[in-house]
Amino acid sequence: MAVGELAASCDTAGNGGPVAVAISAVESERRAGEAAVALAALWGRWGRSTVLVDLGSGVGSVSGALTASSPDLTAACQAAVAGESLDSISRLHASISKTGAIATGKADVLGLISTGQIARLVAALKKNHDRVVLVAPKIATGFPLLALNSCCDRIVLALQRGKSRGGPVREIAEQSLLSGGRPMDVIWFD
Repeated sequence: MAVGELAASCDTAGNGGPVAVAISAVESERRAGEAAVALAALWGRWGRSTVLVDLGSGVGSVSGALTASSPDLTAACQAAVAGESLDSISRLHASISKTGAIATGKADVLGLISTGQIARLVAALKKNHDRVVLVAPKIATGFPLLALNSCCDRIVLALQRGKSRGGPVREIAEQSLLSGGRPMDVIWFD
């Protein structure tokens, strides 16, 4: 599936309501980041109010590309839990005014997931935005991607042809289905 196909598919499946999508990868966080930024930017160009939430860390993370004015993930989660407004989300790019971003900062992402704060943040964002795109760390880091099943409408793996090994992909897809999650989508890169 290509990013445009995923965007159109989510629009159709969402029945006009808000949609949250988590994107991860097996080997390269960069691929997940590229796919997430492309998806968020595409929806922004289509006029959908979209927020890109970076859960990644390190070199492959998209946080470095986000503006310094992006609110920190921990602060955004605390505001969502407190029921405060999340209007201080920075714009992803000036020419895509409908697309905002929240940067990881120094957040304890696993802690925020395990305490349900990421789920609350996604729910709060879905009240004010049409689309929420989460960039998850690569699966190889042990990131609990399936924990996002409860708050995301779609889980997507960004894979590279000829490099992504089938074993980890099959395993995570089977775990998702066994835990009551939805089938996973795949975006292929050459």
